[in-house]
Amino acid sequence: MQELSKLPGVGERTALRYSVALLKAGPKRSDALMRALQSTTEQITHCETCFFWKQENSCPICEDLTRNNKKLCVVRDAPDVLAFEKYKSHSWKYHILQGLLSPLVGVGPSQLRISAMFERLESDEFDEVILAVDPTVEGDATSLFIRDHLKNKFPTLKVTRTALGLPAGSSVEYLDPSTLENALLHRTTLE
Repeated sequence: MQELSKLPGVGERTALRYSVALLKAGPKRSDALMRALQSTTEQITHCETCFFWKQENSCPICEDLTRNNKKLCVVRDAPDVLAFEKYKSHSWKYHILQGLLSPLVGVGPSQLRISAMFERLESDEFDEVILAVDPTVEGDATSLFIRDHLKNKFPTLKVTRTALGLPAGSSVEYLDPSTLENALLHRTTLE
């Protein structure tokens, strides 16, 4: 129960229900769950290019040759990519920052994958960067930081941010399809 309750969204009662269910199911169920968790931690790593999850040497985003190589969508974390990919309406490349700037808790640009994004932009020919980060104080700070650096390094690059439909303080991965689609369709250029 103690270990299960450390998972996000799992309180004491839910941890108790999970523990009881595993005990009732018997050792075969517990062993199968243990093997699945172990193989996940052993086989799943981050792609060195986009920082999405990959299994062994295969990144489903970077290896997809049908994607639009001119647009780079920058998100906070891998679940945000899953939210966009669920509806298959946009086939651009992604770059995962693995967090947002938050100086109060010691998260600066060097703790995120911002420099790796700049390296990608230098080596590839993107014409637009879409900043699809959470509309929070941290998300705004991250967007402004990236925008300012992109304007200096890549003055001709179009920089947009998702807009209409994203409620302040929300998280991209929990939005419904129409809200997410409206936010993407009505994105604006960051000045």
